[in-house]
Order: sequence, then C-alpha cells, then structure tokens
Amino acid sequence: MSFETPFGLIGLLSVPLIILLYVLKQKREKVTVSSLALWSKVIDDMQVNTPWQKLRKNLLMFLQIVAAILIVLVLAGFSLKLNTGEALSVIIVIDNSLSMASTDIKPTRLAAAKQDAIEYVENLPGNSRVTVVTIGGEPDVLIYATTSKNEVRKSIESISQSSGYVDAEKAGELVLSLKDQEKDARIVLFSDTFFSFGNEKVKFSEYKKQNDNIAVTGLTYTKTGNGITAMSIIRNQGEKSAEITVSLYGDDEFIDSKWVTIPGNQTKTIWWNKIPDNVRTLRVSVETEDILPDDNNGYEVVVTEKDVKILLVTNGNIFLEKALSLIEGVEVARTSPDETVYEGYDLYVFDGFIPGKLPKDGNMVIFSPTPNSLFSVGDWMDNPLVSPSDHPVFRYLDKLSFAVGRTRIIGKPEWAEVIMEYSGNPIIMEGVLDNKRILIFGFNLFETDLPLRAEFPILISNIVNEYAPLRSTVVDRIFAGDAVRFRLKPDTVKAYVHTPDGRRLAIEPAVLSEPFTDTGKPGIYTLEQVSSNGSVSTFFDVNLPDEWVMEKASYDRSDAAVEYKATDIAFQKQAVKFSLPVIAFVILILLFEWWYYANRNYV
Repeated sequence: MSFETPFGLIGLLSVPLIILLYVLKQKREKVTVSSLALWSKVIDDMQVNTPWQKLRKNLLMFLQIVAAILIVLVLAGFSLKLNTGEALSVIIVIDNSLSMASTDIKPTRLAAAKQDAIEYVENLPGNSRVTVVTIGGEPDVLIYATTSKNEVRKSIESISQSSGYVDAEKAGELVLSLKDQEKDARIVLFSDTFFSFGNEKVKFSEYKKQNDNIAVTGLTYTKTGNGITAMSIIRNQGEKSAEITVSLYGDDEFIDSKWVTIPGNQTKTIWWNKIPDNVRTLRVSVETEDILPDDNNGYEVVVTEKDVKILLVTNGNIFLEKALSLIEGVEVARTSPDETVYEGYDLYVFDGFIPGKLPKDGNMVIFSPTPNSLFSVGDWMDNPLVSPSDHPVFRYLDKLSFAVGRTRIIGKPEWAEVIMEYSGNPIIMEGVLDNKRILIFGFNLFETDLPLRAEFPILISNIVNEYAPLRSTVVDRIFAGDAVRFRLKPDTVKAYVHTPDGRRLAIEPAVLSEPFTDTGKPGIYTLEQVSSNGSVSTFFDVNLPDEWVMEKASYDRSDAAVEYKATDIAFQKQAVKFSLPVIAFVILILLFEWWYYANRNYV
C-alpha cells in the first residue's frame, strides 16, 4: 500500500466531523398537535437526540463516513503494491547524459528518473539481485548484483548530472557483459532516448515531454585586417521553428546581439564581424530560455601568444628546416653544431648532434644522437621494423608506416620512457631532465623515407605543438569532463588552474605530471605559471559536446543497433491505483443514500 500525495489524508478529519454533527442535539420548533397519543414517541425521540448521548445506529451516517474515507483515499493517491514474491535479477540502466538535465519534467528528467528507479527497486521482492549502471559519458557500474535495497537506493541517489553524451556502443558492451554474467537479468532503462542492448528485451521508462531546445554547437574565429571575425553554429533540436536572441561577449563584455529564426531540426550559422583584436576570450550565448540552459553557451579562446622561437642545429637538413618553416606562428633559426652556447629559444632541434652543455630555457628534440653523457650510444641496427604508437606526436597519423634503413643502438636512461622499440632497442624515446622534455629519435631522417611522405609535415607540426610550451596551453579542443595535458614552461615552479566557478587549483609543475581532470563545468579556464621571472597566464576553453550528433554517430556505429532491434516494453510501476473504481463506488453510495433518505419510513 502506498500514497502518491500523503497530505490528502488530512481529509480524514471529516470523519469525526460527520459523527459530531449526528451527536449534536437537533433543534425543533414548537407546534400544536391534535392528539397526545404519540407524545411518548416524541419524548423518546428527544432523549435520543440530546447532546452527548449514546449514538444510535444510523445507516445514513455510516454511508457518509464510508464515502468520505473513500474520497480521501482517492485524493491521497492510494495504490496497492504488487509483489509476486519471486526473486528477480535486474540491471537498472540510468541515463545521466547532458539532455537529462532538461526541465520539461520537473525538476529535471534525471531527478524524475532517479525517483522512479528508487520506487521500482522498493517494489521488487526482497531477495532480488540489483545492478545499477549509468551510461552518460563513460558507462559505469555503480553497484553489482546486490540484494540490499538500501545500498541500491544510495547508489541511485549518488548519481550526478554529467555533461557527456551516451556512447551507444560502449554502453551496449557494458550492459551485455553484465547480462552474460546474470543470464536471467531483466534490463530496465530510465532515459529520454531508447537504446537497444543487442537483441535483449528492455523495459523502458521514457523521460521526455518536448524537444524545444536550442543549443550552441560551435564557435570559432579568424583574424582579419579589420579585427576578429567569429562564426557560431546554433542548432534547433525541436520540431517547430524558433525565434531567438543570440549575443556575443568578449572578455565577458557585451559586443553584439542578433535576432534570428531557426527552422525545426536545422542549424544556423551566425557571423560576427569587426570584433576588437585585443579580445582574448569569446562567448556566444542564446538569451532565449528553453528546457536545457546548460548548452546555451559556447566558448573560444583567441590565441595571442607570441611566435614560437625554434633553433635548428644541423649540418644542412633541408627537410626539417622546410617542415618547421611551414608551421604558422613559428620563427625558425638555423645554425651549425659549431656553436657552444644555446639560449633564447623555446625549442631546440639537434640533428645528428648533442651539445656538451644543454640549453637551460627550452625543450629539445634530437635526431640520430651521437655519443654523449646523457645516455649510451652504440653501433647501428639495420632495418628495424616500425610499430604503431599512440604518443601525441603521432596524432592523426594512425596509419603512418615508414621504412628505416638503420637506427642507433641506444640505452634507455632512468629518466626516459620508450615510445617505439625493435628487438629490445629503443627507436624513439622521451623523458624529462632538469624539468625539460627531451624527445629522441635514434635514426637519421636521411636514412628513412619519412621526409618523402605526405604525413611528414603533420609529424613535425605535432612535435612543435607538444614540445614548444608557448605555442598554446593545451593540445586539443577540450569537452567537459575531458582530461587536459598541459605543456608547461621549463622554468615553471608553481602552476595553478583558475576554473569558471572561481576556484584556484594547484597542479604539479612537472611536465609529465598527471592530467588535469576537473573540467566538468564548461567555460573559460586560466592556466597560471609561476617562475622566478614572474607569472604568465594563458587561457583554454571547455565546451559541451554536440550531444545530438555524438549520440547519433555512436548509435550508427554500434553493432547492436545494426544487427538487432530490441523490444521496447513500456515501463510500469509495480503498483495498481484504484482511483476510477473508488470514485464510481462513492457515486453509487451517494445515490443509494439519497434514495434511502427520500424513501425512508418514519412510522
């Protein structure tokens, strides 16, 4: 037994009120009668109706009390729980992705889903095994096959709103792996979108009343002779056309506003011209309210750092010099190994040479090292096989393969890690020495076919992006919840991140320290680097992913979505309400009471 609105039980106060009305003395008027034969009958009647006397049986009063109690039960949302007593195995899947923050269901879709999930668990037989999974962002198992309803309730209550999207492929793999361990498990999905899990049947509780949402899905810029030109992309996720106000802010100061119309299920590109060139951060904002305010803003940092200064030390490697000079924002100087002092550059590239005294103010890239005091260098190894690597310098080069004629046999020092090796010999390695990053290639570029491949300029650009600390703060565009890899200056002593909500978080100044992961809130972040020469602050932006596109793409590539079609079973709470039958019964009671009152015999 349960009540949806327990406050309705206050109406039970009407029961003693009805009894009180029947107990109170009835007041009668004096009348003249023709006979006293019935006097004794009147006396008896007056005694019975004297206040606070023993209450006589009264059918009308009984019917009114029953009717009042039934009406109160309807107002309180009375229902009976159905419990078969049979133990169940249940996998509860709760979607806590970005769209579940929508407010078309109060207070939010996620809050309503969590409440229903808790109620569903409470209605299960006591010895049921329950697993709770979240699928917003990275799918996660919160609790596994427990019979403790209290622990399940706590795990569901602990689910927080994420800013990610549902990766249907990953979610399917996780749920199906759990299903394999619990063959008889029932899958129950609480989401605003139906997701299939292989060919398994799914009980689905949907949380969506409308799609009237406008989202900022992109913001970028370019520098022109007239300042900065920005481009923003706005998507209307609803079925109907929407008229909205969109504003642009620079360094949190208002710049411009536009009134635009976006057809249903379409995007619109909005251009912003003549933005002052001294602006360092941009924000575009949808000012019109909708059901999901979280995705109404987009952020972009305007890169204003000075050009990266690179010193190339070589006897004439034109391939390296050309590739470096093609990178925008890079100032390349070339010198021969005859120099003895190296300073004033952000990145040093040593080709076939290692100086006896290392630079103190920049990172280093070394090709074909010669014998030195940093690590051992031996003879040559012929025709080593190159294997794939997920190191950042090979980003966007997943299919890169190249031939190496020979490479140096080098020893790995304690301060370095191997990136690529062959037969136990490092081909490429990197490390940190005196707070400076060093990348080492054991081979000579002239003895490979790398410079002849179209991917070579991308490789060199990746190296500059990764090892030149002033080029930018982070390597990639960051979405909420992503880990950030910082490229700190070699002389950084302390480093802090200032978050959009006003926090100042200390991070390790070591260049290969753990990634920064506190990026759950979208907005503009500030990286502060403190050295003996003062402090330098740079910005990076964190945006929300385009959930609509990402979920569609992940679902399209999901094998479960392609090979099978799951059965969508409407979710029902395990309780039955009797509102309509009770109201019908009350009406019958009142009709009978009226008939009885109209036809009763006073004799």
